[in-house]
Amino acid sequence: MSAPPSSSWVFVVLGAAGLTVSALACAGLVAVLDFAWSEAPAPNDTWELEVPPPVYGPLPALTLRDDRGQPLDTGQLHGQLTLLQGVLKPEAQSLSVLRRIQERLEADGVPVRVVIAASRDESTELHPDWQRLWERGRLLLLVDQRLQVRGAYDSSQDLPTSERVIADARCLRTCRLP
Repeated sequence: MSAPPSSSWVFVVLGAAGLTVSALACAGLVAVLDFAWSEAPAPNDTWELEVPPPVYGPLPALTLRDDRGQPLDTGQLHGQLTLLQGVLKPEAQSLSVLRRIQERLEADGVPVRVVIAASRDESTELHPDWQRLWERGRLLLLVDQRLQVRGAYDSSQDLPTSERVIADARCLRTCRLP
């Protein structure tokens, strides 16, 4: 039992309409994808959101000196991004690394102050990892404008430390802070 020949044209029209709709949908999808790909970031861009470095707590009680060796009060750092190098005795090499970091940040429009922590109050407890670095004269702290420690680094690892400090300091300048 076949359908009468006069009704078969309905199926042909429906089939053709279905193919036309499918072709138009595919063309629309290709146009949307082409637009989306043209707006995609360059291959070397990252899709990661910049997350500010964590807050480790307030700046501990340290005896501070500016880069010329003059005494410095903690309150004088308020409102400034600060790199604080803990040293047993200042060495030219550690100061030169700090200078390079400072120059790169300032070239990017991120002003940063370099400070030397010559000693600490004996009652001040440092994080255990910081204590070990302090005793070796390798503790480098990144302190934000509110005197909160935002990064603790081993200053003996020049290049990796420098790059991490620079990235964290840039983020403190540009990322949305809580």
